[in-house]
Amino acid sequence: MKNKNCIIISIDAEISFDKIQHPFLIKTLSSVGIQGSYLDIIKALYERPTANIILNGQKLKAFPLRTGTRQECRLSPLLFNIVLELLATAIRQEEKIKRIHIGMEEAKLSLFAEDMILYIENAKDTIKCLLDLIKEFGKVAGYKINVKKSMAFLYTNDELTERETKKTIPFTIAAKN
Repeated sequence: MKNKNCIIISIDAEISFDKIQHPFLIKTLSSVGIQGSYLDIIKALYERPTANIILNGQKLKAFPLRTGTRQECRLSPLLFNIVLELLATAIRQEEKIKRIHIGMEEAKLSLFAEDMILYIENAKDTIKCLLDLIKEFGKVAGYKINVKKSMAFLYTNDELTERETKKTIPFTIAAKN
């Protein structure tokens, strides 16, 4: 890496599949071109879902579910990832969030399942913008960072920059070896 003022952040989603807002899910699917029978089936699953609790062998009154994808549903990871891709796109397009240059290549983020890894230059100047963007996305989508499971790897040769950057990051910062 040419620039020695960068950070790699591994972001873990907090209870990822359980938090996604149903109306946002449906709008997102529609906005990415899912329509017709496919969208109708997903709407049938998510527009007015209910759950029951069985207590001592007796089924209690149904109650509405307002967030989350269905447990054990094979579509759940895909639906979550479609929603997460909106956040990834917003991060990629945000010019204030500078990507790392590695040789001739540029890297800004990678997605794997519900986790996101970000590769950012000028961490001190970028972190606030990144966290604000994720927070705003979370308000409409239901997405939230699991701060305890997320981790940052800070690479800088400047002690002042390192101290200032550490103050802005809510995640654990990996120890240097």
